[in-house]
Amino acid sequence: MPDLKSYIWDLDGTLLDSYGSIVSSLVSLSGECRCPDSPAEILKAVKHGSVSAYLSALSGRSSMEYEFLYSRYREISHGRVEEITLIPGALETLESLKSGGAQQFVYTHRGQSAWPLLSRLGLSRFFAEVVTFENGFRPKPSGEGVRYLVRKYSLDNASTAYVGDRTLDVACAKDADVLAILYLPQDSCVVPTGMEDRIISRLEELV
Repeated sequence: MPDLKSYIWDLDGTLLDSYGSIVSSLVSLSGECRCPDSPAEILKAVKHGSVSAYLSALSGRSSMEYEFLYSRYREISHGRVEEITLIPGALETLESLKSGGAQQFVYTHRGQSAWPLLSRLGLSRFFAEVVTFENGFRPKPSGEGVRYLVRKYSLDNASTAYVGDRTLDVACAKDADVLAILYLPQDSCVVPTGMEDRIISRLEELV
């Protein structure tokens, strides 16, 4: 793998230990819809797909509009934002990469909560730009948001990587023609696709 000069990061499950908050919020929501799913079922659905995909499926099962479910999910999860912490090694890895001269960015499906979260956890200073759902790009696996960052900052595709914890992130990287790094901790339920340029089990391996 070539020396990397630029890193574009996913947030949830990659830098932020947020799946507990996400899953508990969706457990509550599925219960409200009288279509209860277990935490294990929801975690698998989110890790193999996305929150949006899970909400779309829940909409079909409950006959409730997706827009209502999304809005209600945001209400519930907002009340649990303080539960979100850092993935082990995230702060140290970002600091070391910055000290080494790497450019760093975020591309996430998370919306308006991204910047406050990054600020609270002391990470906002590491990123030249944070691209969120609010920017309006097509969601992953489309690499549209990543391509935007590559163009805007004249990044070299061959020395730029997108780092995420799901196969959706790997597909996003490939669609944007940048390197794909899959963060795959030992307890992950994600199965590699073979398209990854590198697989790591700890963030510190990037340093």
